[in-house]
Parts: sequence; C-alpha cells; structure tokens
Amino acid sequence: MPHIRLGLAASLVLALTACGGGGLGSVLGPNPINSNPQCDPGTQVELASPQYGQTGVNGGIGQIVVVAQGQNNALNQNPSAWNITLTPQYGGSFTQGGPLTPADGRPLVHPWPSGDFYYSSSIGSLPQGVTWNVQLSEQSHYSACTPVNLGSFST
Repeated sequence: MPHIRLGLAASLVLALTACGGGGLGSVLGPNPINSNPQCDPGTQVELASPQYGQTGVNGGIGQIVVVAQGQNNALNQNPSAWNITLTPQYGGSFTQGGPLTPADGRPLVHPWPSGDFYYSSSIGSLPQGVTWNVQLSEQSHYSACTPVNLGSFST
C-alpha cells in the first residue's frame, strides 16, 4: 500500500510541475495557461544589444536594442506602439522599457543579409547579478496578446 501512495504522490508532483512551469519552456515560451494570441510584430525580431545569452552586462546600459528583419511590418510602421519588458528569471519586479524608437545598428550584430532595422527601448539602471528575460510587448494590446520572448542576458 505505501508504494501506491508514493506512486500517486510522484504522479501528482509531475502533473503540477508540468502545469506550473519551472523549466526552460516556461521561461522562453508563452504561458500555456494564457489563451491570448502572441503579439505579432510582423517579422523576426532578435536581441541586438545586449545579445542573447550575454553575461556580465553593465547594469547602467540604459537601453535594450532589438533588430528586426525588413521594414514592411507592424513593428516598423509604428515602433512607438511597442516596448521591451525585462523580468528577473528567478522572480522579482519586472522593468518596463520605454517605447521603441529607431536606433543606429551599424556597430551591432547583423543577423540577416539585408534589411536589418534596429529599435531601442530605454531602461533604468539594472542590479548586477541578475538574469533578465526579455520580451517584446505591444503597448496597446498589453493584456490582449502574449509578449514575444526574445531570450535573456545577465548583468
């Protein structure tokens, strides 16, 4: 009888873990409980500065820069309708960046052969020693669509 209880307890823990997140998918993927569609910038978007996975980033960086492929998309047509949100990977308060504005990307990464367009979102000072998950949000639809996950970096 004890082995049945142990098996039931293990099954319950496994089920709760799968529903509650906690793995890499819950950090980098949309929330499976949230039924809202993902915000759609109309193109591929990547972190440009800091880069995805970068460590030791200065907390006083002042801005997050993203790069988008092409200009015939919702992001380029109205960049100020979009912003960056930073969330500490292990809990804590999120940081909301300012509206996106066009940025000079010449010294940054160029993921596509042509048509790289750069946008920056201003941020305040970040504490050191934190891994930040970066999301692209459409401001007017903040609660109506799920932000786009762009990866993470560490200060």
